[in-house]
Amino acid sequence: MSEKKAAKTYKKVSVMGWIGTLILSAIPVLNLILWLIWMFSAKRPSRRTFAGACLILTLLGAALIALGITLYGREILEWARQIDPQLFTKLFVEP
Repeated sequence: MSEKKAAKTYKKVSVMGWIGTLILSAIPVLNLILWLIWMFSAKRPSRRTFAGACLILTLLGAALIALGITLYGREILEWARQIDPQLFTKLFVEP
């Protein structure tokens, strides 16, 4: 069996397909669901790879934000209080 027959050929994603993919990827929460679906069941390898890369970057970004809040949370709150000293009295009003 020749290598040409062994290699599967996949239909490429069109420009409009990528535009639709990017638009759907910009919608919060829906993007995570679609990335998981595409990563595990997309027929086109380019879409599977795209979904995997997006998930990895999103998880990395979330981890960096969590680390930043953990390390600099107090400084962020103090900065927010300097901008609006009554910020927390507006948000946490006791009955």
